[in-house]
Amino acid sequence: MKPERAWATIDLDVIANNLKLLRRHLPDKKILAVVKADAYGHGSIAVSRRLAAENIDFLGVGTSREALDLREAGISTPILVLGALVEPELDLLIDQKVSVTIHSPGRIKILNETALQMGQTLGVHLLIDTGMSRLGVSPDQAVSHAWAIDHCKGLRLEGIGTHLPSPSQPQIVSRQREILHQIVRELQSAGFDSFLVHVDASESALRDPDPAAGMVRIGGALYGFFNKLPAGSGLEAALSLRSQIVYLRDHPPGHSIGYGGTYVTTRQSRLATVPIGYHDGFPSTLSNCGQMVIRGQRVPVVGRVTMDYTIIDVTDVPGTVVGDEVVLIGSSGSERIEAEEISQWCGILPYEVTCLLGRRINRHHVARISEELELEGR
Repeated sequence: MKPERAWATIDLDVIANNLKLLRRHLPDKKILAVVKADAYGHGSIAVSRRLAAENIDFLGVGTSREALDLREAGISTPILVLGALVEPELDLLIDQKVSVTIHSPGRIKILNETALQMGQTLGVHLLIDTGMSRLGVSPDQAVSHAWAIDHCKGLRLEGIGTHLPSPSQPQIVSRQREILHQIVRELQSAGFDSFLVHVDASESALRDPDPAAGMVRIGGALYGFFNKLPAGSGLEAALSLRSQIVYLRDHPPGHSIGYGGTYVTTRQSRLATVPIGYHDGFPSTLSNCGQMVIRGQRVPVVGRVTMDYTIIDVTDVPGTVVGDEVVLIGSSGSERIEAEEISQWCGILPYEVTCLLGRRINRHHVARISEELELEGR
């Protein structure tokens, strides 16, 4: 029996190759690699170290703490906090030379004052709400806010961006881009220059990148999502998820299985218990509808997915024994289950499948140059 209940393997060479393909598709763009949410569950420190070795232009995180964790790990690549800021951590961000996003004008004053007190100049990106309606300044106030930043001796306008809520709908994307570029033209006419413009994330960058923007924010595509799009051909999933059988038992027809008896055997059945559950990130919505792969064959999830365990029906897989490896994401023989397929089974986004992976899932990062980079497990 293997020493782990469940484990994820992240191939950093695959991530590096995905970056190479994206650079080929976006030859004139700087790339901000989004490593928020623990690099979509892939392990932000190990992933960021590899991206730094590949000379990534920027790393993007969602929170102040995520940025500080990367700096504490010795990663010196430019970092942009994409999300809202926590005021007590502003001085730490400035000290660690982390760029921040301004979503509301109220932050301009406090950021400037803090930077001046520390004798630093802070790079800021102004987020403009062109239709997401979540964070960002109003388009009709964007130019005045840019002027306010320009008048602050402790701040430097490093970039201007927006967020596309519907990247697969060309008319909406075009309308949002035009709103942003009108603001950019006004700023350039007023003498502003040398700031980055970023609009596209993975999907829109692969579908139809904005020719007037100098940077793209790439998250999912780095990890192998969006490989069904024409421009995403060649992108590979970097993460596989495996567990093992810890218990086997034969049941007669008519036997109820698990909490609530939501599954009843219809034949003589051999059922296997797998030590992974919803606490580990295997959603309970996969109860009686998910699948796993064992010995190259797909097998169904039966009964409810519980906090720690999931039961599968291995009746049709001869020779199954305790300790056999079970694949939840990845390949076994000719069979393969991808995160996108799991997301369809349980009605969530593909990103959620990897982001949900919990602390009990040991992450193993593999790479041909791992010794050179001294990669950590997380």
